[in-house]
Amino acid sequence: TSGGIITVELYPEAAPNTVRSFIWAASENMYENRLIKRIVPGFVLQPSYCYFDEKRCDYMIEGEFAANNIDNPIKMEKYTVAMAGDGEKEAHGCEFFITLTDEAGEKLQGRFAPFGKVIDGFEEVDRLANVELVRVYPKDMDNAVVNQPVKDEFMLHVEVETFGVEYEKPEIKYWVK
Repeated sequence: TSGGIITVELYPEAAPNTVRSFIWAASENMYENRLIKRIVPGFVLQPSYCYFDEKRCDYMIEGEFAANNIDNPIKMEKYTVAMAGDGEKEAHGCEFFITLTDEAGEKLQGRFAPFGKVIDGFEEVDRLANVELVRVYPKDMDNAVVNQPVKDEFMLHVEVETFGVEYEKPEIKYWVK
């Protein structure tokens, strides 16, 4: 909603189904006008977090990462774009995040599916990473922290340029609900 634009380069050769999932979710308007509900300073910006939302994009795909015995050569570092999931077998079909530090990337390497990198709009990522936050879950524990911006921030639109390449619908394992 700030008017900032974040440009991401996608790597279908490293995570083909994850990229197809991202492109399909964008084409189905699943990312339109999404309230940003999860920012963890020094760790991740997760603009498509679904947990406290209606289930409009709540599906799972096979996780394209080392913990699931899939070779994904993308190094997780600051500004890497990856798909959230269980860190073992599955990836959430459209719940992506951007790592905010190299240390976060190292911690997440091999357990989540990296599929792109921010190539422009770093200042918007950094701005969002530094907005005033309120902890919404868990209120009394230190794991799986969910901080939401005090002043609503929205991801208004995701547009994908495929440069003429046709991408199939992703292989969806199952819809959550």
